[in-house]
Amino acid sequence: MKADAEDIRYFHVLANSGTLARAGQELGVDHTTVSRRVRRLEKVLGIRLFTRTRTGWALNANGEGLLPAARAVSLGYDAVTEGDPARMGPEEWTVLSSDGFAANILAPRCGRLLADRSILLRIVSAPSLAARDGASYDVAVVRSRPHSASVRSTLLAEYEIGLYATAEYLGRHAAIRGSDDLEDHVLSWYSEDPIAGIPEFDALRGRLPSCIQLQSNNLNVHEQAALAGVGLAVMPTYTAERNEALVRILPEELSFRGRYWAVLPSAQLRWKTTERILAFLHDAVREAGLTVPA
Repeated sequence: MKADAEDIRYFHVLANSGTLARAGQELGVDHTTVSRRVRRLEKVLGIRLFTRTRTGWALNANGEGLLPAARAVSLGYDAVTEGDPARMGPEEWTVLSSDGFAANILAPRCGRLLADRSILLRIVSAPSLAARDGASYDVAVVRSRPHSASVRSTLLAEYEIGLYATAEYLGRHAAIRGSDDLEDHVLSWYSEDPIAGIPEFDALRGRLPSCIQLQSNNLNVHEQAALAGVGLAVMPTYTAERNEALVRILPEELSFRGRYWAVLPSAQLRWKTTERILAFLHDAVREAGLTVPA
């Protein structure tokens, strides 16, 4: 028995939506139909494609490997059934990255890429591959190089982390001359999360206040808290230094230099597309002024 093109289309929609209910709404069918179609595809292929999670259906390694081909089948199916083979729609690119990299590096520099409407850029925010909760991707940008046979990785750029506050905030408090002086200040940063894979957290945590009073996995939270005078915030220099209101604190003592890695699924089938995505990423980090390794 051969795989049915429409079953593959249902698989593609569920992979992108993450839940049976949302997939059913997009396809115009009941959620039970989505489940039945995907189960039939899994039976034909002889493999499981999803893992059930608390929040929905997450692709497993088999599903991630099938997704690029399923995307092409789904686009072709839509074009044929709509009676217009020329209407293939925009090419979908999915980039997984941290929210700070997405907002400050990718979003401001995607205008030329999207100008001719031939690309649909989907940016999925997650601090690491381990925290992606089943999100499928063409390229992921992470801060810790993964060591897995299921992915390839290449060095993309280097970045620096520092501690910041507003001049107004610093003027209202005693001078900060060393890390021991930080204990009485509110700190905004990430929470203790063993799966987040944030190398600067492990490197700097011991030199910062014992209690992180404002915790969030969203870099914008730290930046806005610092700008509002709530306290101190740990941020990438490429984010903080665009705002003249922020002042760096203890740059010699509290600094971390890390690396961004571009990670590709080893089973990736869309290599020409992947090359174009990588070129976009390299251009974006270079234009943003990040250090690009030779």
